[in-house]
Amino acid sequence: MHRSQITDQLDRFNSAWVAQGHPPIQYRGGTGVTQLPPAGPASDTCRLLLCGALWTSPAVVNDAAALIHPDDLDEPHRTIWAAIVTLAGRGITGPQAVKDEIIRTGDASQMVRDELLQAMHAGGVPEALNYYCAQILADRFRRAVESYGTGAVGWAATASEDELWELIVTGGTRLRGLHDRLTAARKGAGHADQ
Repeated sequence: MHRSQITDQLDRFNSAWVAQGHPPIQYRGGTGVTQLPPAGPASDTCRLLLCGALWTSPAVVNDAAALIHPDDLDEPHRTIWAAIVTLAGRGITGPQAVKDEIIRTGDASQMVRDELLQAMHAGGVPEALNYYCAQILADRFRRAVESYGTGAVGWAATASEDELWELIVTGGTRLRGLHDRLTAARKGAGHADQ
C-alpha cells in the first residue's frame, strides 16, 4: 500500500486519539486513505441546503426554490436563501456573488456573513438538494400541524362557529400547500412511497 507523510501523520493522530479512549477515526477505505469527515458538529439541513445551492447551477436552484420558500427558513438561513434564489433567477450562482448580493441589499449582518462562510464549507452537495428540501419541509409540516392543532383546541371553546370554520379552512389550506411541496420534494428525492 502506498505510504505518504500525510498517511503517517494520520496514523499517528489516530493512535493518539484511540489512546485517549475515543473510537478510531475511519479514514482508510479498502483502497487506502478516503475523505475525512468535516471537523466540528454536523451541519444542520438548512446549512446543507445553502451549501449545495451555492455550488450548483441556477436551474437546480430554481427547482429547489419552487419547494423551499424563504419563510420556510429561520434567520440567517432565510436571508442567504433569498439572495441565492434572487441570483439564480438572474442566471448566477456562487458564494462570492451571494455575498455581494447580501452586502448590496444591506442584509450583511455579522450573523449572516458568519453563516454564509459556514455554509460554503458545510459539505452539502447539489445532487442532494431535494433531500434537504424534503427534510426541511417535513420538519416544518410537523411544526405547522402542531401549531394548528393547538390553535384549534384553544379556540374551540370560545370562538364563534364562523371563526372556527375560517380557522379550519385557512389552516387546512396552508397545511395542504405545505404537504404538496413536501410530496413534490420527496418525489424529486426518489422516495418510492410518495
